[in-house]
Amino acid sequence: MSVLLEARNGFGTILSLTSVGSSGTFKPIIGITSMNPPKKSAGVIDITYHNAPGGYDQAISGGIFKQSAIAITGIMITCSSYFSYATASSTEESITMPMLKEFLEDGTRIGWKIEMGGVSASSSTLTMFLGDGYVTDFGYDIPFNDKDTFSMTITPTGKPIYGASSTWGE
Repeated sequence: MSVLLEARNGFGTILSLTSVGSSGTFKPIIGITSMNPPKKSAGVIDITYHNAPGGYDQAISGGIFKQSAIAITGIMITCSSYFSYATASSTEESITMPMLKEFLEDGTRIGWKIEMGGVSASSSTLTMFLGDGYVTDFGYDIPFNDKDTFSMTITPTGKPIYGASSTWGE
């Protein structure tokens, strides 16, 4: 008898940001094609010494927890509101390209939320990650024979919330 494996479809996953930390009103970034959610790693303290057994490095658990940056790529959608020069405090329905540039240049502490797509028939998304951070990289890629894209990096700060909730940010 074979075992039926269930996997999660990433289609429909949404990254939303707010310009007032994780307590603000979240607005989605449209056009995302790839995203790496933050990964957590435990800190280690190197205790290697010159005559360590076998010449291998040695470490003990300790130090701070580290989390990786959130790397995002997306397609540049050509609609007027996507490129509008609205500020972060505007009433736009989604985050615009100039807003991302503004977050980077002004050092704005943002809130970020990742809602996973394809979770069940009764719900289209489920919040899996929530936290604060900074846009630390943003730019455009404009190749000659392919679609125009953007890439950005969000560096988390503080302890994010990992888990699942359908009520965060509501």
